[in-house]
Amino acid sequence: MPLQFNSNKSQGKAREKYMEAEKRIKKIHNQYPDVEQAYSYLNSLKREYKMLKVSIFNREKDNENTAEELKKEIKQLEDHYHELLKNHNIPLDYKEPTWDCEKCHDTGRIYRNNQYLVCSCAKNDLRKRKQKNGNLPQHLHSATFANANLNYYEADLVTGSGMNYRENAQKIYSLASSFVQKYNSDAISQGLIIEGPIGSGKSYLLGCIANALIDRGIHFRYIVYSDLLQQIRSTYNQDSPEADEKQILNTVQQIPVLLIDDLGTEKATEFASSTLYQIIDHRYREEKPIILSTNYSIKNLKNRFPVMGERIFQRLLEMNKYLELAGNVRVKKIEERQEA
Repeated sequence: MPLQFNSNKSQGKAREKYMEAEKRIKKIHNQYPDVEQAYSYLNSLKREYKMLKVSIFNREKDNENTAEELKKEIKQLEDHYHELLKNHNIPLDYKEPTWDCEKCHDTGRIYRNNQYLVCSCAKNDLRKRKQKNGNLPQHLHSATFANANLNYYEADLVTGSGMNYRENAQKIYSLASSFVQKYNSDAISQGLIIEGPIGSGKSYLLGCIANALIDRGIHFRYIVYSDLLQQIRSTYNQDSPEADEKQILNTVQQIPVLLIDDLGTEKATEFASSTLYQIIDHRYREEKPIILSTNYSIKNLKNRFPVMGERIFQRLLEMNKYLELAGNVRVKKIEERQEA
């Protein structure tokens, strides 16, 4: 750690780490005055030695013997200082910040080939912030198209279209990936309705889409519709809610890409139906895509919404490509963990 470190010259996490180190040094030196005394004296000798070395470089040869003697004294004091640390069970590196990333020392930048590069830790931190801002749940943070194991889908069972479950999943994943790659906020992008039974991997697929959108720098919002309704209802009982109903709806109406997971799990009420219509109708008129997953067929889902159900799903079918994901990935994963 620099002898005269000024924490104000660093920013963010790096500054916090330096300040933590300063507090730790102060605490140890207050607890063990002999350590502080040895440390201070050692640093003063090192500064004196550096000054003598400069004098020698400037051809003041008379200082050579003094410098050698000082060098020996420094070595003896260093040995004494290290012995003190050992006796007090103090780590040798107690003065150094405890970095989360040793590559960049928590600055987020690495200097290489005469230029500063963004460190991988900064990229990971940015990704986590975008996942949080998009409301993506923790269990979907690692979901990616590259990591998706489609071998969990059965190759010996066939869908109504004639493809086996694995081929069908491959087709759907390809269409979902294509949506992300082709998405353009200035053009009409057709969304997706993904129907499938519980455990078929619908939520994981939405996670893959969300993380791929992050890679492209596209803003999204992930919601479970029942949670959104509960969030709106909770504002009715608060004097000063952080966000009112209008603000909550505005967020899901205006976001470039909206991901709705598990539509149909909420209680079928007039409130649920009218709220969904507001969201769907606004995005329909603004030509903003929706990615939607549900356990229900379109017919059964439509019947769950007593108000404007027909209008809602006419718009959804016009806005989205309808896909059926077959299989039970969850059971296969549980079996695999039990066998491990």
